[in-house]
Amino acid sequence: MGKTLSISNNKGGVGKTHTVFHLAGALAESGRRVLAVDLDPQGSLSGLFLEQISGPTLYDVLSEQLPLVRAIRKTPFGPIDVVPADQRLESLGAALQNEPDQQIRLDTALRERQAEPAPYDVVLLDCPPNIGVATRNALAAADGVLVPLEADKFSVDGLQRLLELIGKMQRVNARLVVEGVLISLYNGRRTIEQAYEEALRKYPGIHVLDVKIRDSAKYREAITARQPITHYKPVGEHAGAFRELARILFPAAAALAAEPKAGVHAYAKHD
Repeated sequence: MGKTLSISNNKGGVGKTHTVFHLAGALAESGRRVLAVDLDPQGSLSGLFLEQISGPTLYDVLSEQLPLVRAIRKTPFGPIDVVPADQRLESLGAALQNEPDQQIRLDTALRERQAEPAPYDVVLLDCPPNIGVATRNALAAADGVLVPLEADKFSVDGLQRLLELIGKMQRVNARLVVEGVLISLYNGRRTIEQAYEEALRKYPGIHVLDVKIRDSAKYREAITARQPITHYKPVGEHAGAFRELARILFPAAAALAAEPKAGVHAYAKHD
């Protein structure tokens, strides 16, 4: 089985979906087969990968125990597939409230898919901005959790609640580890950001990754174009940051450290 990574934070607007999207592109660039799973009823990740959503979604997998393969969609980006979300995920807690396996249904579905031929090298789980049943399913299914957040008061103050949930879910999923905190939307010129970054680095029990994702118009342009940054602007520090993040989180992808020549990709965007 490949590695499953949950990208989680109970605070919204910290770059979870963008992290999954660009990280998937960086991994696919080296030929890794990536499955991106959208657990947010807003479906933002689904909308980045797919023009339209029809047929079964993650809700059907979790509520009706539909085989995961029925909800997997091909994307325009080579070896990246996606499991889309829809608004019905908002009612997932109510749908599963009497089910004894409500927290492990995603884990069961992923294990079944990964036991089939051609398992994915990496599974990325894009969590909603809460600690409800969808996030709990992600943490029960993951090998590791990455926490994107801004270097500000609200993010730092809210971190403890997420860590408490992770601690509880580690009793359900013994293999779950905190890969680290990813500082995103980083300016670097604001003194307050530097102070909160220092506070995060002193926070007990967590590791702050050295790579930071800057607050840049290039990332927003890539999102508008619906292309991972490694495809939209393959040369430069912005794509380089996600190649470095991929190398840190998935050491086997060491080839990602090398920057490709402009216009050269290991995956192609199809029409």
